Amino acid sequence: MTTPTPRAERPTYQVGVFALVQQRENVLLVRPHKLLLPGGPQSLPGLILDHSNTGMGIVETALRRLLLSQVGISVGDLRLVGSHIVRAGSERHPAMRLNLIFSTEYNSGILNPQPDDLKSALWIPRVQLEGQVPEWLRAAIQEMLTTAAPEPELQHGGLSLFRRRSTEKS
Repeated sequence: MTTPTPRAERPTYQVGVFALVQQRENVLLVRPHKLLLPGGPQSLPGLILDHSNTGMGIVETALRRLLLSQVGISVGDLRLVGSHIVRAGSERHPAMRLNLIFSTEYNSGILNPQPDDLKSALWIPRVQLEGQVPEWLRAAIQEMLTTAAPEPELQHGGLSLFRRRSTEKS
């Protein structure tokens, strides 16, 4: 018979959300004071969800607010492009964390990393990252590139919200 683990010693589960922000051919990387992602000092902007930012809130909204407050930028639509699980916490308080990576396009703002949160934030050319980044980031970048939203094509004919159906006469 096994004895149950006391509640305080049970592993906990966390969720991290991170933004893979692209501006033309550049990707935003940050150097946080406290590393949240594995793979070195460079990271993506993001946060670990906890009791203060969960509940009825929308994850994407929390991520948008973080980008505006930490680095001073606003972004477009967020699309899930990656996920991975890491061990977090300490030996005494172990935790497993599911990290979700959302890709997005830079919209506006001046890059202004807040010193209380970040050591630095830089736009890095995507080609410089090839082969030098952790697997989880490489996979997220690849997914971002392959699932990029297609540019809307103007089609002749058909219905539109603001114009009448056009027909071509031969």
